[in-house]
Amino acid sequence: MVSRTDREERFLAITDKYKDVIAKVCMLYMSQTASFDDLYQETLLNIWQGLDTFRGEAKISTWIYRTAINTCITWHRRSKRHNPTADISIENIIVEPADNTDGATMIEECRELYSMISRLGALDKALISLWLDEKTYDEIALITGISMSNVAVRIHRIKDKLSKMAHEDY
Repeated sequence: MVSRTDREERFLAITDKYKDVIAKVCMLYMSQTASFDDLYQETLLNIWQGLDTFRGEAKISTWIYRTAINTCITWHRRSKRHNPTADISIENIIVEPADNTDGATMIEECRELYSMISRLGALDKALISLWLDEKTYDEIALITGISMSNVAVRIHRIKDKLSKMAHEDY
C-alpha cells in the first residue's frame, strides 16, 4: 500500500509535468457553463481519485489526456441536462497580445482556429486537439477509445469541415 505522502508527491509530480496538457484540454472545452477553473479543478480531482487505479498499461500522458477529455465531456453532458441551450465556446480565451505583428497575426489565427474547433462535436474536438498536439493516430486511438483507422478517417473529415468553416467565415 502506498502512503498518503507518496501518493501526494506522485500526484504533484504528475500534475506539474502535465499541467499544460490539462490546461489545453480545459481551455478547449470551457464555455459559459464551464469555466476554465472549474474544468481544471474537476480534472485534477479525477486524476487524484484515479491515481491508485492507473495500472500503467498505457503511457501516463495517454491516461492524463483521456481523464481530462472525459472529465470535460462529462461536465458538458451534465450541464446540458440542466441547461439545454448551453453551448461550448472558445471565445472567452484571453490571450496576451504580442508586441510584433507576426506574433499578433499568429495569435489571431489561433483564436480563429479554436473558435472553429469550438463549434465541433465533443469527440471531434478531442480528436483534432490531440492531432494538433502532434499525437500519433495510435496514441489518439488509445486516448479516445476508437480504432486507429476510424481516427484517421475522422481527422480527415474534421480537417475538411474546418477548411469549409474557414472559407465560410471569409
